[in-house]
Amino acid sequence: MYSLKPIALLSVLLLAGLTSAEKRTTTIGIETLEGSKQVQVPFNDCHHIEEDEVRSVFLSRECRFFSAMGCTGRQTLLMPGEHSSSEPVPVSSVYCEDKVF
Repeated sequence: MYSLKPIALLSVLLLAGLTSAEKRTTTIGIETLEGSKQVQVPFNDCHHIEEDEVRSVFLSRECRFFSAMGCTGRQTLLMPGEHSSSEPVPVSSVYCEDKVF
């Protein structure tokens, strides 16, 4: 019976480590000529999406969209909401910040 206490403590420590290591994400909506889809994007990290013909995006957080991989090249900062374009726009990567408006 004396070994249950260390096992319970170990379980609590493992659970705490897993929840703190969990990366927070946001979901963005992307509409292309082929249709629409949702993409999970981690906060404060460059995420590769590689979409050639984006017509519109829906955001719940502030995100920067880049024309090249690795969050380089031309960029556009978009605030939360729906954004659309009459012409398709190539998007290679996205960077979303964990800000609440």
